[in-house]
Amino acid sequence: MSKSYIHILPPQVANQIAAGEVVERPASAVKELMENSVDAGAKRIVVRIEQAGKKRIEVEDDGMGMSPADAELALQRHATSKIESSEDLHHIASHGFRGEALPSIASVSRFRMITCSKDSQEGVEVRVDGGLNTQTRPAAKRKGTKIEILDLFLNTPARLQFMRTDKTEEAAIVEVFKGLALAHPNVAMSLELDGRKRFDFMVQSEEARVLAIMPNDFADNFLPQTLEHEGMQVTGYLGLATFHHRDSTRMLFLVNGRVIRDKQLIAALRAGYRDVMFHDRYPVAVIRLDIDPAAVDVNVHPAKREVRFKSPQSVFSAIVGCVRAGIERMGQTVASTTTDKALHAMQSSYQAPTPVAHSSMPRFVSESTANYRTQASRQVPQDVQRLLFSAQGNPQYAAEDVLDLGQPLAQIHQCYVLSQTDEGIILVDQHAAHERMTFEKLKSQLSGGKVAAQMMLTPESLELDGESLAWLQDNQNALNAFAVSVSIADDETVLVHSVPAMLSKEPPAELVAELIESCMLLGIEAEGDKTGLGRILERWLGNRACKGSIKAGRTLRHEEQVNLLREMEKTPNIAQCNHGRPTYVRLSLNDMDKLFGRKE
Repeated sequence: MSKSYIHILPPQVANQIAAGEVVERPASAVKELMENSVDAGAKRIVVRIEQAGKKRIEVEDDGMGMSPADAELALQRHATSKIESSEDLHHIASHGFRGEALPSIASVSRFRMITCSKDSQEGVEVRVDGGLNTQTRPAAKRKGTKIEILDLFLNTPARLQFMRTDKTEEAAIVEVFKGLALAHPNVAMSLELDGRKRFDFMVQSEEARVLAIMPNDFADNFLPQTLEHEGMQVTGYLGLATFHHRDSTRMLFLVNGRVIRDKQLIAALRAGYRDVMFHDRYPVAVIRLDIDPAAVDVNVHPAKREVRFKSPQSVFSAIVGCVRAGIERMGQTVASTTTDKALHAMQSSYQAPTPVAHSSMPRFVSESTANYRTQASRQVPQDVQRLLFSAQGNPQYAAEDVLDLGQPLAQIHQCYVLSQTDEGIILVDQHAAHERMTFEKLKSQLSGGKVAAQMMLTPESLELDGESLAWLQDNQNALNAFAVSVSIADDETVLVHSVPAMLSKEPPAELVAELIESCMLLGIEAEGDKTGLGRILERWLGNRACKGSIKAGRTLRHEEQVNLLREMEKTPNIAQCNHGRPTYVRLSLNDMDKLFGRKE
């Protein structure tokens, strides 16, 4: 008889292996216990942490609790109250469902649970030390469940060696707590770290909970937006395009109340902001997606951080559509942080004087602009129509507020236009503003399929490398959407026959070379429910609009300054240029009073 090399692992070893997948660090244990509390219908959850969870984790709730029999059974692998058959896996609406968390945690810690069901007159206490000895005894009646974890990873020293510093592990716990608090504003939650109360959230509305968790200045720089698409609902709390961050840590996603960190959702959110934000900056936003549980598989990641959608393209389109709808409403608003940065820059250059109480100093107002709203100069004279800017071709949109950029006072260093409004002053970056205006006109023409072509009297030759020429042979018709027509002359050369009329003053060879480069880099495959031309549009036309715009260093006559401001007021997404920089900064009278020490 041959020797058998395969055997069944002891339950303790199996639980420790499962713990390696489910409980990566103290934050993982906090997440599992808090999710169990939410699933138990808790209205209040209290989390207490000592030494970043390495010494002690305690989670207490007022949920439905458990009977003595259920409390013991809950520590067995694959024991759960969430599902009963394989069919239930296709309609998961709870956080937990595998029945692995409690036995996995108990196998690598000193575990203590006190619980009591609502209809019981006596509670039960269950103790487990390192997954070995399970002790059960009666306990006083209480509401809900309290679980205490001591000396996490006490019998897995290898895992302890990979633990990070207390500050790092504590930060991970805070992020887990904030994510679950964000997902469940109808549950009061508090977090104590080494006896210090870090968070204490009462039951509140979703928007109030979002503002409590996001950075402080988010409240002044966001816009709520909802969208229904193919049976799913997207609710977004969207930061302004000029209110961005250096990385993706402030992009938060909730799918059916579950906190998700998923690359395809991040890509969708960034795609929505693409043409109003520089490529190396990230939006600040909270996205909640409510979708049929049958259309999303949450059982694809050990820690349930990622999901798989039945129709990922529909989800992508829904998120992009929600963001674009929000941007259309916020398009002319600049984040308040731009004003704060401007004030900080000016204040740091000198020592502010002491505020003068009850100052009787008069405010000086330019005679030519004091009543600009009633003056005829508000109307653009007929002879100004020949200037660079034209109102034709601007797309319509529904902004939240009408933008008023006032009346120009002066041009500063041939780079900025200073204007006055009823509320204060505005400083406009002339190049950034015209860059956005040019881009929006080009984008409007392309999206409407009506890009006017300028035929060339003599075709211009363009030399391409072998890879570019091979791509062009297979995708020559893709350039037609951009009013670009080419023909292949030989193995190295193509002839350019037409370019967009709006860019006819640009070097044709350089223009077409950049278009081909953008197509090859980004691809022309479909994006959501649209073609991939949008990606190319934003990269190629963004660069061309930059090159074809008013440059810093050009003198603008007063009429041109007026026309620039009026055109800005009619242009969507004018708050930022194609690279995400603000096009104007607003300083109110109150801001200036503080700057000059007239107010605290």
